[in-house]
Amino acid sequence: MRRYTYRDNLDVTPSEVPLVPDDQPVYKDENITVFALPINPTLEESYDEDALDCCGNADGPSKVLKRKRDTSPERPVKRGSNNQARTSPEPDPSVSIDELMERSDFDPTSLRGDRAQAWRRHIVKLMFPATRVPESTGGLGDKNQKGKRKGKESTIKPSPDEHPSTEYVQQPLGLKRPLPVPDTSLVGFSDQRLRPTLAYAVHGPRVRGKFDAQKAEALGLKQGPLRAVLARGQTVTVKVDDGCGNSIDSEIKPSDCIGEGTPPGIVLLLDIPTLAHIPSLLAGFADGGPFAKYRQLNSKDHDVRVIHHLCGDGVLEDERYRALMNEFGPDVHHLVASRRYLPDPVTFTSAAYSQLRLKQLDSDIFPTPKFTLSAEKALEGVAGLPARTLAMQAGLSVSIHPPRSPAQDENTRKLDLFHPAVCSDSLVKLPDPILSSFSRARAVVQSFASDSEADKIPGKDVLVCTLGTGSAIPSKFRNVSATLIHIPKHGYLLLDAGEGTWGQLVRKYGRDPSSPSNVWQMLRELKCIFISHIHGDHHIGLAKLLAMRQRLDPPSKDPLYLVANYTVFQYLRDYDSLEMLGLQNGSDNPVMLIPADAIHWLKSSHSEGSNRNGSRPWYATAHADLCTSLGLRSLQTVDVEHRTLCHGLIIKHTDDWSIVYSGDTVPVHRLVQAGQNATLLIHEATMADDEADKARAKMHSTVGQAIDIGKQMNAYSILLTHFSARYPTMPQSMLTNCEPGEPIVALAFDHANVRIGDMRKMHAYMPAIEQNFAELDDDDATAQVAEVDIT
Repeated sequence: MRRYTYRDNLDVTPSEVPLVPDDQPVYKDENITVFALPINPTLEESYDEDALDCCGNADGPSKVLKRKRDTSPERPVKRGSNNQARTSPEPDPSVSIDELMERSDFDPTSLRGDRAQAWRRHIVKLMFPATRVPESTGGLGDKNQKGKRKGKESTIKPSPDEHPSTEYVQQPLGLKRPLPVPDTSLVGFSDQRLRPTLAYAVHGPRVRGKFDAQKAEALGLKQGPLRAVLARGQTVTVKVDDGCGNSIDSEIKPSDCIGEGTPPGIVLLLDIPTLAHIPSLLAGFADGGPFAKYRQLNSKDHDVRVIHHLCGDGVLEDERYRALMNEFGPDVHHLVASRRYLPDPVTFTSAAYSQLRLKQLDSDIFPTPKFTLSAEKALEGVAGLPARTLAMQAGLSVSIHPPRSPAQDENTRKLDLFHPAVCSDSLVKLPDPILSSFSRARAVVQSFASDSEADKIPGKDVLVCTLGTGSAIPSKFRNVSATLIHIPKHGYLLLDAGEGTWGQLVRKYGRDPSSPSNVWQMLRELKCIFISHIHGDHHIGLAKLLAMRQRLDPPSKDPLYLVANYTVFQYLRDYDSLEMLGLQNGSDNPVMLIPADAIHWLKSSHSEGSNRNGSRPWYATAHADLCTSLGLRSLQTVDVEHRTLCHGLIIKHTDDWSIVYSGDTVPVHRLVQAGQNATLLIHEATMADDEADKARAKMHSTVGQAIDIGKQMNAYSILLTHFSARYPTMPQSMLTNCEPGEPIVALAFDHANVRIGDMRKMHAYMPAIEQNFAELDDDDATAQVAEVDIT
């Protein structure tokens, strides 16, 4: 994250947990102490779901079962060769890191062991200069540093010009170089899920016993301020009679008149994604193991209150795992998260409820999010679970002191208007003014529904789904940037992928394997992702999408083309060391990288270009294949003006329609030139018109500026998106009626499905949508949002 996350006033203390069991805490403050147990998978462990009986029990604990080919859309991800990451020979050990840094050809990927860790610590120091990075942090690069949590500050000092600027103008060289390659001998299993995980034990504070006034009185401690001192755990001295009429000093300790304290309440978190992780977990809880003290027979001083079980397929049904669950006291609560035993309710219920209201305006444009309130399997059907076993759910809390049973947060229930409404047979009851505004809007649409001109719009059936329409940070009604375009008979193209994009896609398409249009099929037909720039609200969701795509089984027939700049590619290559993304040679679901500047609109067409020796550039073939797969005449980038390197995108189809996407930018004439006569302009409109100065300072556009760009471009229609969190529902600029010959203008909303041919309809709906939001009884939506300087 070093290319987009650095702050000179933020103190970050990294602490890596060794993959060898350790009895030292990994974190401690005045309230909690945290211990960690590494769980290393055993490669021999596997299972066949078909060998489980009706209750999910295996045939026997000693039987070694083999996993068959998974028939679901998700499958274990196989890691390809990682050879390309170790191309540079390791430098001479006698040469210091400081000397290596001065060399122009220094390649950090060649570093191993302690020197690789030293480089990583240097990068953390560059990202967060206020941090005191310990010299040794344990972990993969320090396998021989077991238990060491503290050390000297890193000896590598950044040069004066290497302090990062929060304005993203010039990054230090260290942040631009690649990271050392992790030790794949520890994490390079063929199955992507077979990576080490961690179990945690979180100790609360020990609760002191109650003050015994009678004992204090007997010891000569009268009522007064000294009792308070004693209650705070300090020893006090009082004058007492020695029995012979003499006054002597008597020392009274807290233990003399304070009852026995309560052992600290403990929470355990067990992350067991596969059966292969169970043996290592059991070893950690076995006699002599670091977590043995938490089992019921050994837990006199360790009061376990609740255990969170994060279980992959087959784990909860495993006989050995259920036996471990029953080795804790009868008062322990077990909260289970296992996909097949949990429903899939909507999390962001306010946004979903608003969508449900707008569905009465137009059910095609505002469909109901996909969800389910029933689990695939009943948790009660698993034999042998402890009595106090519950499925995890949002808003569930457990009081550790005093001990209380898990309870659903009442506010969560009260604020959830979506599920009670969508599960009823009747429509959501809307106020009469809203129903009237909906009727008026539909009447306007009906008035031009029979207009034959609508059928002549090029690309009228191209669907634009705005998955995320906010900027900087997710808000109550808007996730951050992501726009999905569906080109009939060809596939999908995704414009940016901020955090939560995968979740938005799941809500749109669902996971139902029986549905021909589920999210897995969408992933299979996704041909291209375009990332405009490295800011987090535009790309943090990308890695998750690529990782989920690697689960497709059978694999996709076509590669996925990723158009972005080199900073995005560097981030993904680093991340690919942790999770398979499809960048490796030989991947079943490969990703082809196309540099954004290589297909710039001012450059010659690379689909026809060639090098001096007659061969085409390596990216030219990929670019040509991408255009062919989506039926495009061209797909080109245009540089725009933002606080970091940023591109817009120009999409031109062989059917004579075009889409222009602005990325984040102030108004720029280059976009007008490159996108002349666009069928649809999707332009950022971060600020309202009265915030023009602030928009310029943050290198963004206002609503009015975005519309002006569309007019200059002679665009047929304009879809405005990327609104500041200051405007959680609608920006503070009423859209006026479109004059003849001017572009049709509409605002984007999360999960709206708008065909290019329906842009006029969407424009007509704007007043009704605005009134819907105005009538929503939602204090959070109308509250002033504090300024966030993230972009």
